[in-house]
Amino acid sequence: MEKQAKTLKELQASILEIDNRRRSEDLTNAEREVLELTAVALRDAERIAIATLQKQLIKDMEAQTAALNARAKVIRAKVTQMNKTPKVLNSIELVIKIAVKIVAAVAKW
Repeated sequence: MEKQAKTLKELQASILEIDNRRRSEDLTNAEREVLELTAVALRDAERIAIATLQKQLIKDMEAQTAALNARAKVIRAKVTQMNKTPKVLNSIELVIKIAVKIVAAVAKW
C-alpha cells in the first residue's frame, strides 16, 4: 500500500507541475493541447490510484474487523462461562433461604 501511496503522491506532483506549465503565456496551441491531454491522463491515473487505495484500505479494515469479531466472540464466551458460577451461587443461596424459612417455621410450631 505504501507503493500505491507513493505513486499517488507522484501523480499529484506531476499534475501540479503540468498545471503550472499550462498557465504559461508563451505556449503554442499544440504544446497547450499536449499539456491539457497530459493533465487529463494524469487525473485519470490519479482517480485509478485513489480507487485502488480505497479498495486496499477497505480490504485491510475488513481483515481487522474479522480479527476483532473473533476476539469479541472469545470474550463473550468467557463472560458467559464466568456468569454461570454466580447463577449457580444465586440458586444455592435461594435454596438455603427457603430451607432457613422452613426451619424457622418448623421451630415456631
